[in-house]
Amino acid sequence: MLRTIPVKLKKNSYEIKIGHSYFKEIPKYIKPLDLGNYGIVIVSSKVYNLYKNLIQSTFKTKDFKIIKVINGEKLKSQKWLFNVINEIVQTDTWSRRVFILCLGGGTVGDLGGFIASIYKRGIPYVHIPTTLLAQIDASIGGKTAIDLNEAKNILGAFYQPKTVIIDTQFLATLPKKELKQGLAEAIKYGLIIDKDFFHFLKENHKKIWELDPASISNLIYTCAKIKAKIVEKDEKETKGLRTILNFGHTLGHALESSLKYNKISHGEAVAIGMIFAAKLSYFLKKCDKKVVDDVIEIIKLFKIPTNIKYDYISLYKSLTYDKKFISGKIRMVLIKKIGEVEVVEGISPQIIKKTLKSFSD
Repeated sequence: MLRTIPVKLKKNSYEIKIGHSYFKEIPKYIKPLDLGNYGIVIVSSKVYNLYKNLIQSTFKTKDFKIIKVINGEKLKSQKWLFNVINEIVQTDTWSRRVFILCLGGGTVGDLGGFIASIYKRGIPYVHIPTTLLAQIDASIGGKTAIDLNEAKNILGAFYQPKTVIIDTQFLATLPKKELKQGLAEAIKYGLIIDKDFFHFLKENHKKIWELDPASISNLIYTCAKIKAKIVEKDEKETKGLRTILNFGHTLGHALESSLKYNKISHGEAVAIGMIFAAKLSYFLKKCDKKVVDDVIEIIKLFKIPTNIKYDYISLYKSLTYDKKFISGKIRMVLIKKIGEVEVVEGISPQIIKKTLKSFSD
């Protein structure tokens, strides 16, 4: 049975469909959307190797072209952007109306969605996320981007998918390290907006870690619904509401770029970023010490690292490249209590540096 979550926007509304082992039915679900007559399936090599027969039988050669790409953050590069575009150009004949299907984790969705936004000034695309992180976060909301050496997600666009199709069967082969990335984002939802969900995560952390079907289904549905509602109210982060989804990401993105995207996963970076944000909140008297302790405790429950060695100067430099660093001062999402955050502007470099130093002690 499929569970459906509508994402109601002024333009380009779509649905998120959540189910188990319904991958072969995807062509049936996308046909009524009239996306085109030829699908470009951008798939990570890891997913392709694990599910080769399923993918080939679902996306037959006549109507689809499969393009395999590398795994990980290095996919979001100028090199792979043009590699994939060149393959699409060679396939795109006058009789074909091309659309894109992004099959894989968040990096595949970021790259594929960005290509869809710029190719022929915009073509349709569909997210088929295969990691927990992508299923509950990256595939929802229309953010697309690639990285430069200096900063993560610095080239991008808001460009909504035509639908998001989540099949939980892919989680069975997801490495625990990758599972942690999604769990970090799930924790974020509890911290920023839903204290009941936060307590659900604490009480069911063992079941979730073991991929108990009911617990995982509840987790995905709850997170997807929360993000859908936030995106509906603030699609392009112009009202400030969607900004709360950046909780933990400001420092997290800086950590990733300062460590060259290969010493820390996105989920680990976000988890550490949330702890940093909580400590910064405490220094600014936005929350009490117990909130900081609660944040650290739940991250530890899911076996996610709570600190990492980093070069202070390199990290601070990466932080200043962030889109939220304006006129020498930074805007960050800070926590007041479990389930409630606020966007604080004009945080001085001095308090950021103080928190970074205490964080590395």
